[in-house]
Amino acid sequence: MHRKSSRTPVLSPVAAIVLALLLSLRAAAQAQGAAGLSCGPEDPQQPGSSGGASAAPEPQCWEGTLQANAQGNIYNDTADGKFKFTSNDDDTVNGNAHIRMSHAPATMLGGCIFTRSQDPEEFDVTIDGRRNGDLFELNFGTALATYTINSQCQGRSFTGSIAGMDVFMGGSDLVLRDNRPALQGGPAKVPAEDGSTTLHGSPGGDLRMTATIHITCKRGCILPRAAD
Repeated sequence: MHRKSSRTPVLSPVAAIVLALLLSLRAAAQAQGAAGLSCGPEDPQQPGSSGGASAAPEPQCWEGTLQANAQGNIYNDTADGKFKFTSNDDDTVNGNAHIRMSHAPATMLGGCIFTRSQDPEEFDVTIDGRRNGDLFELNFGTALATYTINSQCQGRSFTGSIAGMDVFMGGSDLVLRDNRPALQGGPAKVPAEDGSTTLHGSPGGDLRMTATIHITCKRGCILPRAAD
């Protein structure tokens, strides 16, 4: 009869060092990604600060969150993300975003159920556009993904993959960029003020898309003075 050991496994010194190195590299990569979506502290040498004034003010820097959804046909997908962008003196906008996709089953007429996944599920995209009066017009860039689609229909199942697809397709791409003006697409028009806005779009049929965008100015903004 064999008795199970109650001893806790102990890593060798070499294994412990390797594990610690891997964990530190992962933490550093996560910190770097988070820092890339942060405006950072305001330069104390900028006009209006206690440190003095420099020749040119920093551009406005905004941070934001995105939650987008597309539902209908074979899609029931959500895109969640964080982003930042700067608004320059010439009204151009530049930034970047990190997006994570998720998917739920979609039921079509006849009771057919579709589920899909994609590779990659997380990705980075650039942001460009311009400030037009009191609105930011934001174009969220894109990347390519491979879709895997599973279906259950009338007792039969099917699985197939399609490469070279838009990572946002099914995630409100229609209202996030200016790529299909004939279908009244983007760019995402967001008021240039702290707060949220929700955009709606439809390419036709039963597919509906929404995107809720929240932005906050973190640097370089002229805020109203408090009452005396």
